[in-house]
Parts: sequence; structure tokens; C-alpha cells
Amino acid sequence: MNFKTKIVMILLSSLLITNCKEEMKKCVSQSADTNVKLYNDLTDQLIPYFFREDYLGEKRYFDSLRVHDDDLYIEEKTKAHNEIFNHPEKFCNLYIDSTKNRNTDFATGSKNFITGHPEAHINYIKRKKELLKEFSSNTDIIKKLSTRSTIKANQFNLCTAKVLDLAEYDKHKNECEIGVVYFSEIVFDPSKRTALVFVDHRIKKDYYGRNAVFKLRLNNDNYWEIEDVMLVSTS
Repeated sequence: MNFKTKIVMILLSSLLITNCKEEMKKCVSQSADTNVKLYNDLTDQLIPYFFREDYLGEKRYFDSLRVHDDDLYIEEKTKAHNEIFNHPEKFCNLYIDSTKNRNTDFATGSKNFITGHPEAHINYIKRKKELLKEFSSNTDIIKKLSTRSTIKANQFNLCTAKVLDLAEYDKHKNECEIGVVYFSEIVFDPSKRTALVFVDHRIKKDYYGRNAVFKLRLNNDNYWEIEDVMLVSTS
């Protein structure tokens, strides 16, 4: 191999390394139950993208957060995410609020809405036509998004978090945690390939948080992927 050929090979190798950036692994649920699979696929995305970096444990502080470098932040977070992926000994706890006496504030409006009108939320999401275009019954939507899901902690099989029922919260106070999440029932479109879910996430059991309606679509990889989101309120 002559000198010129060696230079070309080195340049090609450098280009391949540059273009082969590490991607964040995703945990595709294999559950045969459509509802269980959807909640698992949704939570797999909520953990790195909607919740905070707490799920990464000691790895949650990045150099990029200090220097405000977005590209470096993505690189460091992806690496930290993949390091805990499928390593249960590194998982932090995510608590499922499946015993909440009251369902959600979705049906009755929120204190964050000035009017407090009972139709405040549904009127709000009606304005986002893209969110609702596959769904025909607004009455059914508001009813289901206002009703607590029956999903239980033992029905989750995640690759980046340990899921526990909220009733166990006080037993694990000294362990790292991701917060408390509450799910509504699922609203499916007629094709059963698009869905809406209301999600409420709190930083800790009685702390502040935020909630939103997520629109998901079943893609060709058999994964319920978040397609759109509408933030409802923060506290």
C-alpha cells in the first residue's frame, strides 16, 4: 500500500467514525397486550425525553450542562443512557400512581386555566386539530383522558428504570427515583394504530410536576412512537 492510498484510508476511517454517532437505545415492549405494550413504549420515551435526567443516577450531571453545548449534551446523555440500558442494578425507581382516589383534573379544568370552565381542556385541545384529526368522538376522548388507567407496576418491563407501585414509596426513600407518573386510559382511533394518553408526572410524591396529552402512532417497527404532545399544565 503506497503513501497516497494510506492517506485515503485514514481519511475514510475518520469520516466513518465522525458519522457513526452513538444512538440512544430504545426498549420495544414485546407484550401481546396492546394496552400494556403502549404504556411500556410510551414510558420508554417519557423517561429520557419528558422526565428529567434523574433516571441516570450519578451520571445525570454532564459537562455540557455547564458549558451549554447542545451537541455535547446529546452525546453525553446518549452515552449515559446506553450505559444503564438493560443493567437493572443501575436503575432508579419510577412510581406508578394506580390508586389515586380522584382521577384527573382533565375533565373539570385546571387551576392553570383562568376560566376554570368544565370544558376548558377539551376546548383547548380542539384547537390543536392535528392532535385530534383521527378521532371522531370528543365526548369519548374527554371521558377516557379523565379516567385513571388500570395499568400496574408489575406490567412494566423497562430497560432504563425499575417500576414500583406508589404504595411502596415510603419503603424506598433512600433510593434514587425518577418521580411519580399517572396515566389515563388510552383513546384509540378507529384503526387502533393511533392513540392519545394523558400523563401526569411529579418530581417526587408530593412535589411539583407537569402533565400533557401525548399522541402516539404504531410504526412499522411495532413500536408506539410519540408523534405529538400538548402540554396541559405545570405546577
